[in-house]
Amino acid sequence: MKSKSWIYFLLLGIITFSFIIFLRIYLENEDKSFRLLFKNIMETQAMEVSRAYSQWDDMYNAVSKQDHESMRKLQREMKKDYPFIVDVTFESANPPNGFYSIRSEGTFLIVEYKIFDSFGERFLPDKRASIRIDVGPILRNFEIHNIRITTAKSNLVRDLAYGLRYERLLTISEIPIIMSFVLLLLIAITVVYEMYVRRELDIESTLNKALNSVIQLSQDMLRGSVKPSYQLILEKAIEIIPGAQAGSVLVKDGDRYKFSACVGYNFEELKKVWFLPEELAQSMDPKVKIITHLQGFDSEKLKDERFQILDKYGRVNEIKAMLSVPIIVNNEIAAFLNIDNFEKVHTFNDFSVRIATLFATQIGVVFERLKLEEELLKQKDMLEFLSTRDALTQLPNRRALEIEAERMMNLAKREGKNICVVYVDLLRFKIVNDSFGHRVGDYLLRVISERLQKVVRKSDFVARIGGDEFVFLLYDCKEYLQFVERTLQEIEKDIIWESHVFKVSANFGIAIYPHDGIDFGDLLIKADMAMYYAKNSGKSYHLASQLSIDNIE
Repeated sequence: MKSKSWIYFLLLGIITFSFIIFLRIYLENEDKSFRLLFKNIMETQAMEVSRAYSQWDDMYNAVSKQDHESMRKLQREMKKDYPFIVDVTFESANPPNGFYSIRSEGTFLIVEYKIFDSFGERFLPDKRASIRIDVGPILRNFEIHNIRITTAKSNLVRDLAYGLRYERLLTISEIPIIMSFVLLLLIAITVVYEMYVRRELDIESTLNKALNSVIQLSQDMLRGSVKPSYQLILEKAIEIIPGAQAGSVLVKDGDRYKFSACVGYNFEELKKVWFLPEELAQSMDPKVKIITHLQGFDSEKLKDERFQILDKYGRVNEIKAMLSVPIIVNNEIAAFLNIDNFEKVHTFNDFSVRIATLFATQIGVVFERLKLEEELLKQKDMLEFLSTRDALTQLPNRRALEIEAERMMNLAKREGKNICVVYVDLLRFKIVNDSFGHRVGDYLLRVISERLQKVVRKSDFVARIGGDEFVFLLYDCKEYLQFVERTLQEIEKDIIWESHVFKVSANFGIAIYPHDGIDFGDLLIKADMAMYYAKNSGKSYHLASQLSIDNIE
């Protein structure tokens, strides 16, 4: 045995080295994903503040007139609306080239804004708004607790974005992952040691087969070459666990465990059966268990038709022994892998339990990794969704409008249809907003947005592009004037806020593709011009196609 001890240490070194490499790759991927997520979060927050304050007449007039009282009011409002803002200043300096620019100062971010009027037509060429941001509250708001912004110099400190540096901390949720790998390492050491101590070829052969099968299955699932499924896992477990003749998988679904896969049984019937945690023969013990006399246990716990189904289709009267293997994901039993034998009560031994534990641990690690990747993908999708949504009304924003307009115009070109671009500007909204404040104004915008969504068809589209302005895209529009009338009726319905009743109206400008143009940007400008003509003329709506005639008159 001593002559072969070097194999043990070599295998131990390979496993340890693989663990370190895998953990390093995992951490590097985590860091890369976090840097991208952080940058997206900050760009979204910076743009939101820009849209909420630096693109409105309130800030434009206050700064241009050096109205210190109004500027102090804006400072208070911005800190109240965005708790992560530490300080707000208005400076006499060149504004950024775009809407804003971001840089770091110590552990803070400095965001400098160009100050526009509400229409985006003018900006202050020698003034800018500057805010100091504490990154900590933003990270906590997005449930990111394992990051510490620092200016320290250390091998553990890494570059983040905009000049910030950070230190990654170990989170509680990552401890099970690391512990699982450590446990897997310890199990591998024990298995290798047993191989040389017992010197039995049948045990050595079975163990090697088990290890190779589990590792190959894990790699296939992680690479995506095999779609993770409980049926596949069950079949592989029956193949590698000594004494296995049949089996089933119970998966957690809410507060119950249901059959999700089986081998050797009628699955169509078994999937009708479910168990509460207290009804499980294996209980909620996270350890692998060997259970005998299954029929008597089920008859005591289940008194309804579920036992009849188990008795008839689950072969409970034939099962001599059941090896129950919990699959743990994020410290919770996500499923039970049940391996059955119909011949001997003592078929499963410590060796079977050892292989089953190894199998369950590895599969649990794989599922945790897949779940983590799924959560990161959901976060990415959520950020993408938020980038195309107006934060106040949840309507699509200008970016989403431009994307949808391109898609709709391509479709209309193929099908020979027209599209109405309807530009909407609210009347009397500014009076309410100035008199009663942003809180009431925001409420009115949300109510009106809900009403606008009610009047569109499935083929149509509505977006808020800023302030009190909205844009409709009406596909194959034939009755657009009737649509304007219906929409105006919805907008002019009373809006009740506490004891106040508000009534707002709107002006509409209409441009039609391809009659008024084939470029969406041009159509939007013409619809905007038509809307202003309607507003200045005291009309509810005006057509872009009549602008030249009206101008001549």
